[in-house]
Amino acid sequence: MSASVRFLHTADLHLGIPVQGFSGASRALENRLMEASFEAWRRICDAALVYDVDFVLVAGDLYHQEARSVKAARCLQEEVRRLDEAGIDVYAVYGNHDPLGDRHELLDMPKNFHACPADELGFYEIEKGGVTVARILGVSYKSRREARPLHAMFSPPDDAAINIGLLHTALDPKDRNYVPCSMQDLLNQHYMDYWALGHVHQPRIIRSGLPTIAYPGTPQGRHPGEQGVGGCLLVELSQGKAGEMKFVPISPYVWMEIEIAIDEPWENEPIMNLSDLERLLRGKAEQLLEEEVRMPDIPLADTSWQPEGYLVRWVLTGRGPVHELLAEAEEESDELLYSLREFQEHRPFLWTESIQIQTGPALPKWDDMMESWPLARQLKLIAESCLSDAKLRKQLDNALGQIWETNYDPEHPNETKLAATPEVVAGIIEQAKELAYEKLLEGVEVQ
Repeated sequence: MSASVRFLHTADLHLGIPVQGFSGASRALENRLMEASFEAWRRICDAALVYDVDFVLVAGDLYHQEARSVKAARCLQEEVRRLDEAGIDVYAVYGNHDPLGDRHELLDMPKNFHACPADELGFYEIEKGGVTVARILGVSYKSRREARPLHAMFSPPDDAAINIGLLHTALDPKDRNYVPCSMQDLLNQHYMDYWALGHVHQPRIIRSGLPTIAYPGTPQGRHPGEQGVGGCLLVELSQGKAGEMKFVPISPYVWMEIEIAIDEPWENEPIMNLSDLERLLRGKAEQLLEEEVRMPDIPLADTSWQPEGYLVRWVLTGRGPVHELLAEAEEESDELLYSLREFQEHRPFLWTESIQIQTGPALPKWDDMMESWPLARQLKLIAESCLSDAKLRKQLDNALGQIWETNYDPEHPNETKLAATPEVVAGIIEQAKELAYEKLLEGVEVQ
């Protein structure tokens, strides 16, 4: 009979870092969001007990740099001890947010916690009935940026047992910050059955064959850029077979960014004034609270899970008469914000982080003008060239000014500058195109 193991694969816990966007929340909600990363880790350990796993894997970033505190270490310690009482071991590597270097854990960890070293390959054997059924291999980061091809160190002796690699990587051979390697590099390492990856914050099954390659994602999103349900992976591995994976939803709170077009009717009525807009937003909030939350496209281990709350950023787009009203009375957006925050008392609650206004005045439809107006076609061509033409893109980066970080690194953002991500730059160009279009229609010369 072939050997088999069942385990939880998690990563990117970022213990101690609070969820962002709670300014103005009640004290009770603020406290809950401050503790979100700890609660997510407790839930992961709950799941390990419920599913009676053989062990738990943590693929890096247990902590967040500034939040590597005694409190975070205490939370890790207490839950690992709880797993120890059930005979469940924890195997971990440290990533770019908590590199090992010369550091040690702030607190003594129970004997069932195994941290892979940074100078050599960590190698651990899992036994059942006196027989080695699995091996866990892993290497931690030495520093925040890890240019070593750590994957090349993974060399199990044979395929007589299930071999599992624990690695924190962007899976990009050109990225010398986060272990440069490709999927093919992982496939080239002999005898590996499962690559337990960390660093990417969305759950992804990179390869479902043998070896299986997967990211579990972060168990709790920290900001609007980390939307959706966070969780971990429940993995069943049998010798010589691809892993069977199920997604275990974990995150207490789910980030969502919801785009609302003011030029589309709500319940067959056009949005003509601020009262209409408030009804629209409240209606969308009520609709969200009644709908089932969207899950990752991975089979679920638990279909009964529900979030404690939604953290929502509303983005108002489109063109219509409400734009002028919002522009004339800036305090109205605050009133809309306060109105939506009444939903924080619901169960599950809905907390509005912000309302982003990206609306414009009513104009003739762009598609109609593209057919009849050469200037509109030329404007579209210029906007597209700003993204596709390398020379124009460089000029654009220079024109953005010093407040923008054009060489944006999401793992190490420059806190003194705004992040010019590809999505942000595309949004700026789109808004510039619309402004130029608006001014051209008004007959104003555009410099």
